[in-house]
Amino acid sequence: MSGSAGRRNINRNVCLFEGGDALNRTYRLYALMLVMMTTAGLLAGCAGSKVQPGTGGEAAAPAPSDEPVELAFWLHVGSISDNESFMKVFGDKIKEKFPNVTPKFIAPGKGVSLKSLVETQEPIDIFYDAYGQLHQYLLEYGLQYDISELMKKYKYDSSKLEPTSVAAMREVAKGGMYGLPVSVDSVNILYNKGLFDRFGVPYPTDNMTWEDMYDLTKKMARVEGGVRYMGLGMSPMHVTIADQLGPEFVDKTKNQAMFSSDTFKKMFQTLTQFYTITNNKPDSTSWNYSSQQLEMFKKQQIAMLLSVSATGTRIIADKEPGLEWDVAAYPHYKEKKNVGPQLNPGYFLIPVMSKHKDMAFQVTAYVTSEEFQKHMARKGYSPILKDAAVWAEYGKDLPFMKGKNIKAMIPDNPAPIVPATPYHAIAKAELETIMKDILLNGKDMNTTLREADERANQKIAEKMAQKK
Repeated sequence: MSGSAGRRNINRNVCLFEGGDALNRTYRLYALMLVMMTTAGLLAGCAGSKVQPGTGGEAAAPAPSDEPVELAFWLHVGSISDNESFMKVFGDKIKEKFPNVTPKFIAPGKGVSLKSLVETQEPIDIFYDAYGQLHQYLLEYGLQYDISELMKKYKYDSSKLEPTSVAAMREVAKGGMYGLPVSVDSVNILYNKGLFDRFGVPYPTDNMTWEDMYDLTKKMARVEGGVRYMGLGMSPMHVTIADQLGPEFVDKTKNQAMFSSDTFKKMFQTLTQFYTITNNKPDSTSWNYSSQQLEMFKKQQIAMLLSVSATGTRIIADKEPGLEWDVAAYPHYKEKKNVGPQLNPGYFLIPVMSKHKDMAFQVTAYVTSEEFQKHMARKGYSPILKDAAVWAEYGKDLPFMKGKNIKAMIPDNPAPIVPATPYHAIAKAELETIMKDILLNGKDMNTTLREADERANQKIAEKMAQKK
């Protein structure tokens, strides 16, 4: 009971005995004693709790524990596959900040998978995965844990994070948070400067429409000296997932594939038109992105690629002597002039199995800090913070990034991330078949998309039956 509330109640009691001087004196004395006791209690309570200066009396976040602890990390996506790389990007910096923490990298390999770790009850404290795989792995194995209370406990401010990445996680976690986004990727135009210079064609720019991209591809696709040069190649998986139109792979209420939707059709018409251009139509030696087109780009036989931003910083980098490359912003639809492609965030997730959730959260929170994000940015990882000071550090540890068009790595105004569903991975697996049927097998688009719906729906039905 507060002092003011106590006084109001006592005054009501005193009024009941008006006209009795002795009783009035007695109750006035009683009231004074009670107010003094209440005030003393409140002061004692305040003295027993620390407050953070400048926060209006709000209790400070608990200090990190200094108890020695080993935190096990499982990185399910990305280019880090060995302990040395892990320590260089994450481990050493975490150890520097938290000397009591020993980061343990669980290396993937023969017989070591997320499935095997779950089956053997191997502890995982921090699990790194991409948004599109959360249903397929985190939720499928029942590893999800809502960190909302930890965020409150440690006064974590999520407003500093890239907003579509936070919104996407809250969608999956039904308003909660299973983890924090720590990095992000998207798609852009990777282009071969040498080919543009050789053919006297201006480089791609940051404000191109799909129509502009089509015209540029026509100018670059050619045969010279018996060598065919494609104007444009693309990664179907990445460009469809990131598309600004936001096509839904699976209807989240009906659990039905959506390839035949108008949105999907428009997107596929936009993408496949490039492969109707003379000298840009792929064949059995040039249609596959990962096994064929990437190699052709390295050999300077493709002028441009629509691919993930990390293709330049991780795959091409400075590994090909004589290859000069740069990036430009992803093309946009005329009706979505100021809307960039969707992002693909990577999250640090704290699995339910972790016995060190508080420490794991504090490490995760630190990885999203300005200090750590600058560290990651210097190594060519796109930061989750939109702070200009963080982006100013991008690629500084990578000499080959000097002079590159860094502002085109990630869009300023990305489209909202389309909510994933439990059957997203099933539908996504049809993309390669769709492209192959259209490009190599000569099927018309409507037939191709209808058949993809049928295949995906059958697999979804089988998956749903297994869960009953």
